[in-house]
Amino acid sequence: MWETISNVLNGNNAIPVIIFALIVLIVLGILGKKGILSINKGGVRIGSDETERTIIRNQSQWAYLYIMSIKGKILPENPTKLQKLIAENVLEKVYDKVNDWINYNHINSANTYIEIKQSEIKCLVYSQDDLDEEFKTPEFATRMESWVRECILNLIQIRKEFSNKRE
Repeated sequence: MWETISNVLNGNNAIPVIIFALIVLIVLGILGKKGILSINKGGVRIGSDETERTIIRNQSQWAYLYIMSIKGKILPENPTKLQKLIAENVLEKVYDKVNDWINYNHINSANTYIEIKQSEIKCLVYSQDDLDEEFKTPEFATRMESWVRECILNLIQIRKEFSNKRE
C-alpha cells in the first residue's frame, strides 16, 4: 500500500491527486459539520449527532412540562398531600412512558399509532392501585385520550421544527 502511495506521489499526476484528496476531505468535513454525514470508524468520528440530541432534549423537556401541567387539571380543589403524591407518581410514570417513545424515535400521527398509545397510557394509569374512582370514569378516559393525542402531535411538531433548522 505504501509503495502505491509513493508511486502516485512521485508520478506526474501528484498535484492533481493531492488537490482531489484535499477537496474530498473538505467536502466530507462540511457534510459532517452540517450533520448530514456521520462516520464512526476506528476511533475517528466525522459528523455530529447534535441535531438529533437537540430534538430529543426539546421533546423530552416539553413532554415533562406538558404532563406535569396536567396535575392541576386532575386534582380536586383542595387536594390532600396523599392525592398530590399519587397524582405526581402517576404522571411521572406517564412521562417515563412518553420519554421512551421519544427515545425510540418512532412517533407518528397515524390514527392507529395514536390509538395504541392512548390505550397504553390508559392501561398504565388504570394499573395504579391508589387511584380514586373519579379517574376511572369514561369522561376521564376521554380526557386522557385527548391529552395523549395533543402530546404526540406536539412532539411531531417539535421534530419538524428542529429538523428544518438544520437545513
